[in-house]
Amino acid sequence: MSARRSSLVAVALALGLFYGGGTPASHAAVAPPTSTPSAKPTVSADGRAELTAVQEELARGIAKLRLPDAPAPYRAEARWVRAQLLSLDGSYGGVITNVMQAQSAGVAEVRVGTPQRDDTNFLGSDAGITRFDVPREPSPRFLRKQIWLALDRAFRGATLAFSQKQVALEQLSTETTVADLGPAAPAGEHVTLATAAPIDRDGLAAMVGSLSARFEDWPSIDNGDVHLQILESHESVLSSEGLVVTRTRARAVLAVVADTQADDGMHLDHGLAIHLTGIPAADDALLAQGEQLVDRVLRELDELQRAPMIDEEYDGPILLLGPAAAQLLASTVATEASGQPAPLSDGGRLMELEPDWQSKVGKTVLPPFLDLIDDPTRPDGFGSYAVDVEGFVPGPLTLVEAGVLRDLMLTRVPNPHHGSGSNGRARMTPALEIGPTLSNLQLRSRKRGQNPAALERELLQRAREDGYDFAYVIESLRDGTVLGPVMRPGAAAYAGTGKLTLPLPARVYRIDGSGKRTLVRGAVIAPVSMRALRRIRAVGQADHVERLRLPVGAFGGFSAEVGMDGILSQTVDVSITTPDLLIDGLELLVERGEHERLPTLSHPLRRSTVAVEVEDADEPDANE
Repeated sequence: MSARRSSLVAVALALGLFYGGGTPASHAAVAPPTSTPSAKPTVSADGRAELTAVQEELARGIAKLRLPDAPAPYRAEARWVRAQLLSLDGSYGGVITNVMQAQSAGVAEVRVGTPQRDDTNFLGSDAGITRFDVPREPSPRFLRKQIWLALDRAFRGATLAFSQKQVALEQLSTETTVADLGPAAPAGEHVTLATAAPIDRDGLAAMVGSLSARFEDWPSIDNGDVHLQILESHESVLSSEGLVVTRTRARAVLAVVADTQADDGMHLDHGLAIHLTGIPAADDALLAQGEQLVDRVLRELDELQRAPMIDEEYDGPILLLGPAAAQLLASTVATEASGQPAPLSDGGRLMELEPDWQSKVGKTVLPPFLDLIDDPTRPDGFGSYAVDVEGFVPGPLTLVEAGVLRDLMLTRVPNPHHGSGSNGRARMTPALEIGPTLSNLQLRSRKRGQNPAALERELLQRAREDGYDFAYVIESLRDGTVLGPVMRPGAAAYAGTGKLTLPLPARVYRIDGSGKRTLVRGAVIAPVSMRALRRIRAVGQADHVERLRLPVGAFGGFSAEVGMDGILSQTVDVSITTPDLLIDGLELLVERGEHERLPTLSHPLRRSTVAVEVEDADEPDANE
């Protein structure tokens, strides 16, 4: 992990908004940002004075920050967030967490040298980025002082990193010619403000408690929680180049997580979420959605508990149904289509950290009948936005055309394999982390898709050609953005160089020659290279839309296990649209590992056991 990313993670942990209790989703209501001074509502007088104070300090820092025999700064940036988080957690009818937090934090970044060669994208040293304290309410004088102190610290860190990077560059046999920073967007102000809506804290807490009471109807489940989180954030980004990006937004998530053990001791968990934009109301519609979500999670976990283990390892064809197909793309394309170049270290470029598709521009990466388009301008898209955090206006982006990689997700950081400038893919989380990220991705087929029955027939036919009289269908992958890391060490599959670790299958079925489906557990997807996507053999007729919340950049994607603590603060909104996918490039392994013993004391809600114990207690002792 780079020092720059480590600093941002520290900011995320410092913010109480990243305390959580918390993915088919609710309809998104995305208000398009407007470039103003005339946006309604406007920045308050105190807010305007604060922005002016920060702009003046950034300009003063560029003009005055100097050290002997050290490069001068050429760019400075400040970004900060003020946020309010409501975190509710209900379990078995009780509300165990009901916390409203107001938090704020900021980071300042200084680049020294020139855009051609500066201190950034270098591992193993301090970087020119540092935290600063932010007042809960706008306070120009306080923030001016904080920016002054932060710029000083960031400048010193940047000069140290620059010198270390220069030493590394001098030791390399090949010259690095790609610039470190590309052209800026036109200076301007981009403001997206929304009127704050009231939060019905009591009503939502009562609803969460009511939903969690439904766990009592499932005595086979050991533990369960209903989480509702609402995050309102006011985010600002200012640069010495004249960029101002200010926005307010409200995001919410209703999630259900539960866990239990199978008879062989295997620990099992399951979790799903409804993603919402805006402030949800504690109304009948949300209650009905929540009831369906609770019942689905508990029913599916109960089925998984009773399911048999996978019999043997399998490397035949696999059918990924809509949710799993979307999650696969979110685990692969979301990170490997990034244009962020590999970082430099003392030993040269860390090519193992370079996203796989960077060197594949102009080459075949998908079958010739498939296209991949990312479009942040879709008015109904869950991941839509009108301007990125660097001030660029994005447009539709054809990543893959007829199977050939045409473009990458680019920010201002130039890419050695792709000469064009930013295409507006720099997105920022409420935790102030920035990276190239998807918005609304769609996989389109140039040939007619097959109906479910035809796909299943082709699946079994291809399996027979590979020597199997059965095949597997994956319905969904385990959602680490809700559940966090896997608790079973035996479930880990370690990827080697050039390969990706994919999430565990959450719902996987073994299908035999007669078409009978059997839910199984204990399957692990083997580490896979991006070449596997070239072995998509067929697609379904209907599109499925999956709304997700993903971390940004090369460390993001659906494989990131942020859990409920970071589901709102450390992610951005993304939608994936795809048909079912029949693919030959995946391999299922059998999970191997020891499991914990089952509890000695039975679960108190398992009524049959409790009833027997009470009945036995009432019987007279034969010796009396």
